[in-house]
This record gives sequence, structure tokens and C-alpha cells, in this order.
Amino acid sequence: MLRILEVQNLALIDNLVFYPGEGLNVITGETGAGKSMLLDALGLLLGERATADVIRGGAESALLQAVFTRTLPDGSGEEELIFSREVRRSGPNICRINGRVEPLSEMARTGSLLVDLHGQNKQQSLLAAATQRDLLDAYGGEELLQTRAAVTGLYRQVQRLARELEALGGDEAAAAREADFLRFQLQEITAAALSEEEEEELEGRFRRLANARQLLEYTGRIYAGLYEDAYDNAVVDRLGVLAKELAAAAALDGSLAELLGQLESAAEQLQDTARQLQYYRESISLDEAELQEVTLRLETYRKMKKKYGPTVRDVAATAEQLQEELLALENRSAKREALTAEREHYAAKLAEAADRLTALRKKTAAVLAGRITEALQEVALQGASFAVAVEPELQIGPFGRDRVEFLLSANVGEPLRSLAKTASGGEISRVMLAIKSVLAAEDEVETLIFDEIDAGIGGLTVGKVAEKLQQLAQHRQVICVTHQPVIAAAAHNHFVIYKESTGGRTFTRIKQLTAAEREQELARMLGSSNATALAHARELLRRKNK
Repeated sequence: MLRILEVQNLALIDNLVFYPGEGLNVITGETGAGKSMLLDALGLLLGERATADVIRGGAESALLQAVFTRTLPDGSGEEELIFSREVRRSGPNICRINGRVEPLSEMARTGSLLVDLHGQNKQQSLLAAATQRDLLDAYGGEELLQTRAAVTGLYRQVQRLARELEALGGDEAAAAREADFLRFQLQEITAAALSEEEEEELEGRFRRLANARQLLEYTGRIYAGLYEDAYDNAVVDRLGVLAKELAAAAALDGSLAELLGQLESAAEQLQDTARQLQYYRESISLDEAELQEVTLRLETYRKMKKKYGPTVRDVAATAEQLQEELLALENRSAKREALTAEREHYAAKLAEAADRLTALRKKTAAVLAGRITEALQEVALQGASFAVAVEPELQIGPFGRDRVEFLLSANVGEPLRSLAKTASGGEISRVMLAIKSVLAAEDEVETLIFDEIDAGIGGLTVGKVAEKLQQLAQHRQVICVTHQPVIAAAAHNHFVIYKESTGGRTFTRIKQLTAAEREQELARMLGSSNATALAHARELLRRKNK
């Protein structure tokens, strides 16, 4: 609620401090005294646009400050909010909330949670579609609110699953194509069956097969020189001759026996070498088909290493990586299927809950419209009718799929139209009073301000409006600017705005009235200050107290 409003250098106001209390606060005064300025100041604090011409003559800036308290969301206590705005002739406005500079939009947003200002050319939170929906839901009671909470929970669940699906990336077709390609690569590597041992053996075979004729030629000459040269020219044969001569010498000198043994051993080794060469020569193939087979196999190695290598070991490592990627992709595909099924499950439950919410809203809307239509008649809007439109939309949001809109027909025969476009400036305050009187318990805004609420009414209707204001003040702080003594008498706190002139300048002042001062002000509002008017004023206050 509003605790303090301080205004400096705004129009005729040089320095004014307003301390409204709980319950119903009324502001009265002569026409032109500045009652509207006080509300204009509050409107500026609540985010309305300002121009330099609102600044008092001779001043460079106007300063507006207010202290609000509001109940904490958990109901554990209250918090204090201090709004401040400096409107300057040159340079930007400076807006602060609790001492921190904020943009005007943030001041307007926060202010809309604290105050509803109802009057001509004023913006009311009640005209916002989201507010109308929230009030309808609150009026619907526990069942409707629980259904709405269920819709919100299911909507968030669906959104969470949608985000998880999006995070997986790609679509099913793309994932399937990627998996097929990974399987193809794995199959290609597996079918190649490469090994470092086979590669080494193939390279040896290829060298022998590709150079078979040269190898046969080289080894043939060596073999012949060792074992087959004619005329005893072979190395083995010559060693045999030499061994015989050394044996003869050893017969003469036994010390040569060791050397004879070495020579005979060398001869045997050379004979064995010759045999090995012969075996090697017999193993050498001149088969072109075998050479082609080895060449093709080595070409497989070359291609696979170029594609997945550069070594056989690297190819094997690539195969392991491809297997991991395929497994991850298959798991992702399975996860996508599971998430898709889960999302469809919750989407179906969300649609069912949204349908239930729509049905409950329509049922509640009919009851609420009837109550508000009755209240409209009580504040001299005879012939006016009220409706709450609940129109389902295609998309479901966190609060269902319904567009809720308050509709008003101000006169008999006129079609129902949006509340924001229907009520005229003179009757908008009474329309809002009627709505607020029905929705007081559900509306969370703690301070309500009404301007021009008594425009065009009189007689018994004024009494009805005063009763509505008193009823509303049981739940909220109400501030009302009025010209009607009946409404003024109903207040818990009565303030008067007046002008005084000093030093050639005019100033706007405000004061809270005592009991005796109230009688005098009510008598003035009744049109006289004589004894009859004073008696009438006392009677109005007596009825109010009763």
C-alpha cells in the first residue's frame, strides 16, 4: 500500500507530502485546487510519460517520491519499496527504485503490481489480458487453480522434452543416413582384415615374386661357384683338394690337426650353404598369377591406409572410433524415440488438461459475468451488461490455450466490446469499481485509486457507490477523489486539497481533516456552511460510523 507520496515543483505544487492510511481515503477540495495534480504525480511515478511543462515555473526539475509496502509472496511479512523520479527541463529523467537507477519501463512494471489507477486517460492493470485471465482463474476457486497448475506443469514437461530432443540434433532420416555410412565404413575395414604381420609377409613375397628372375640368376651363379663349377673349379671341390693336402701335412705334424678340422668344417658349411641356396631357388616362383594375387592384396592395404590410416594400426584405431560413434548414434536414436514417445504422452495429457481448464473457465466466466453485471447496475450503469469471453486458441501455452477477455456493453442494445475500448472516461472508474468490488478478494494489487467516480451520478446511486468503496476498502487501500459528500463521509481518512497565495505565488497544499474539520468540509460540499448544512454533514458522518 501507499505510505507516503512527496511531490516537489510539479505545476502549482512546490512541496507537498501525502500520508494516506489504510481503508478508504478520500480527497476533496474546490475545483481547480489541484486534486488531479496529486494523481498526475502518482501516475508519473507509475511510469507515465512526462514533459518539461509539468515542472513548476522557476524550477529546473520536479521531484516525485513514494514509499510503498507490499506483502511478501510467502505471507511472512512486508517489504518496502521506495520510488523516486526526477523530471528535468534538460537531460533525461532519472528513475530509481530503492535507490537504484532503473528504466521507466521497469518502474511501470513494478508499479502495476502495487497500484491500480482508475480514471480518464489512465492505464489500469485490469485492462491487460493476462490480468483478466488471472482474475478469472482466481475467482474460479481451488479446482480451477489446481487444473491451471497441472497445465503449467505439463506444459513445462513438454517443453523440457522438446529441448532435449532439439539438443540431440538432426532428424531421424539424417541419423539413419549417418548410421548407414558408419556401418559401411566398419564393414569395409572388417572385410579387409588387415594385420601388420600379413603386411610384412606380403611385402617380402612381392619383392621375391617381382625379382624372381634376377634372384634365380644371382643365386644360380653363387650355387654353381660353390658346388657345380666344372674342372674341379667349384669352391667346395677346391676345398676338398686342399683338405686332403692339409691332412697329409697333419700326418707329418699333429699340430696341424686343429687347422684341418677348421678347414673341413668350412667345407661342410659351404656345402650346407649350397644346399640352402638350392632349396631357396626351388622356392622361387615365376607364377604371374601369384604375383598378381599378392599385388592386389597389397593394393588393398594401400587403399585402406590411405583412407583410414596412415598405418595398419591407425586403421584399427579408426575402426574402434567408428564403432563408438555408431553405438552412440544408435543410442541417440533410441533415446530420441523414447523422448518422442514421452513428449507425445505428455502432450496428450496437456491437451486433456487444457480442455478441462477451458471448461472450468467458461463455467466460471458465466458466474462472474452475472455478478459483475449486477454490480454495474448498483453504480448507476443501468442497462450495462458484462461478459467474459473464453476463446480457445490453437497453441497451448503455460496457462492453457484460452484467450480471456472482459467485455462490456455500456447501454442496452449495444454489442459487447473489449473493456478497454468501451467505457468512456466519465464512467470507467465506476466500471472498475463494480469489477473490483466483485474481485476484491482475488486481486493482488493492494492500492486502488479512483478518479471521477462520481461523474454523472446522484441520489441513491451515490450511496451505493459509497457502499461499494467501503466494501472494497475492507480488502484494499482505496484512494478516491470525489465531489460527493456522501462518498467523502464514508471515508476512514479525509484529506482536503486547497490553494494559498504567498508572495505573489500560488501553492497547492494538502491536509488531513479532524472530525470538526470534516463537518465543515462536508457542509461546504453540500453547498453551505449554515447550521442546516452542518447538521446534514454530522448526520452523514453518523451514518458512516454506524
